[in-house]
Amino acid sequence: MGTIRKVGNIMRLFSEKEPELGLSDIARRMNLSTSGTHDLMDGLRKIGMVQRVARGRYRLGPMIASLYRVLIDTSALVDTARPTLERLVADYGETVHLTVLDRSRLVVADAIEGGKALRVARSILDDLDAHETPVGMLHLSVAGRTRQEAYFADHANARTPLLPPERRETDLAAMARDGFAAGPVATERDVICTAALLRNHTEIPFAAVSLCIPKARYDEQPRAFRTICQTAAARISADLGSCAW
Repeated sequence: MGTIRKVGNIMRLFSEKEPELGLSDIARRMNLSTSGTHDLMDGLRKIGMVQRVARGRYRLGPMIASLYRVLIDTSALVDTARPTLERLVADYGETVHLTVLDRSRLVVADAIEGGKALRVARSILDDLDAHETPVGMLHLSVAGRTRQEAYFADHANARTPLLPPERRETDLAAMARDGFAAGPVATERDVICTAALLRNHTEIPFAAVSLCIPKARYDEQPRAFRTICQTAAARISADLGSCAW
């Protein structure tokens, strides 16, 4: 927690009046050693939170802009989708997620944990690569060939192996056509995720709603869960201004 607080305080040093700061200045304001500050800034640079613009000088990095864009893009989405997500949980008791794809990263914009005694934790999609989840693959299916190729190249040695290229292409095409995907989550073979695409007022698929269900419960009525998920997606899409549904 101490390191997280330091990182937060360092990020707050950057402002409109001071968009660029030197290493020694950051160390002085934070009351840290120069070597310790260098290690922190180098770590932040590697993940894109800051960028080095000159020797020992830094600005906010590209990840800040990316996260800000996700926040702006998803705030209206969350407000619009929340009533439907709450109704889903109230009616069926299963855990629901609202997700977007930020470049190659699956982002959970909202989540509500189910109310049944046996339920899936809302954190199940946290820190997973897109290809490890049906909802992530659904996002990739409509991301375009260039982004797909870049993603699979970047994840060639991922902890969860990629599907063979020929099967991958077939599966993605089917998902894009149907606007729907279902299957296990990563190595959690006893959890099934069903996901359906959301479309905005320009009819572009840009988000997804999903249900995470214990496999034993899902196997009793897979068609019903598909209908539930797709109906929720249609309702949210209509609320967002889509006429496609």
